[in-house]
Amino acid sequence: MQDLRTIKQRMGSIRNIRKIADAMKMVSTVKYWRLLEQLRKSRTIGEEMKTFIPPNLLPPTPSKTDEKLTLVLVFFPHRGMCGSLTQNLTQAIAQWYPEAEHLRFAVFGKKGISAMPAEQYLRVEQGPVLSTESLDHEAVIALARFVAHGVSSGRFDRVEAVFAEFHNMLRQKPERVPLVPLPEPDTEQDIEVDLEPDPATLHQLFLPLYLECQLRRVVYECMVSEHAARMTAMDNASKNAQELLENFRLEYNKIRQSKITLELMEIISGSEAMQ
Repeated sequence: MQDLRTIKQRMGSIRNIRKIADAMKMVSTVKYWRLLEQLRKSRTIGEEMKTFIPPNLLPPTPSKTDEKLTLVLVFFPHRGMCGSLTQNLTQAIAQWYPEAEHLRFAVFGKKGISAMPAEQYLRVEQGPVLSTESLDHEAVIALARFVAHGVSSGRFDRVEAVFAEFHNMLRQKPERVPLVPLPEPDTEQDIEVDLEPDPATLHQLFLPLYLECQLRRVVYECMVSEHAARMTAMDNASKNAQELLENFRLEYNKIRQSKITLELMEIISGSEAMQ
């Protein structure tokens, strides 16, 4: 049986943990509601951008290279304490890319550095730096230009983005979205469209703008999913801490009552012996 001092110390530790969990939940709640509106706008802009893709838009003739690579942009949470979000992303990536022979990865987010070792997932050379803690517009533009230049030069023939897509507070599903080649526009086949300048030049001008819109949406998806997962995880942690606190309080009262009863019995026994 534990003594009262040990139980009080554990109760104090649990109270501190509950306070930390409540504080982290409150911070994530504020950021979540602030970013959710931006995510909705970026989704709308991203879908509208797809309607502006001109028909018969062809990429420029790539240079002859010995190896065609697929660039995979992976977006991880910036911090931990967000449940199984990072683990789900890691498992999905291992399932989607069992062999990394013709793949190059660009990993963004601190949690992705340890989750995806560079020995197993080869990194792209001279890749830009982008943080998933907040949206850096200059970094997003730099990443879009880097990807567009790699596609135009023939270095990459395919580009994909992997991230946690936000559905609701309890569901953030890993998604694998192709960015390059561009999706086919929904146009009627009998309509002839003349493109000026030529399709290759137009592709080179349009691709960075298209990638910028899609990458901005992906970063918002990553941030909103992280804060939503952290809110749920910290809420569960706070409830578990409260449950443990109630159990320790009950045990504390039982031990305290038994000690009081024992002392009363000793006093009664002593008084009876003196009579």
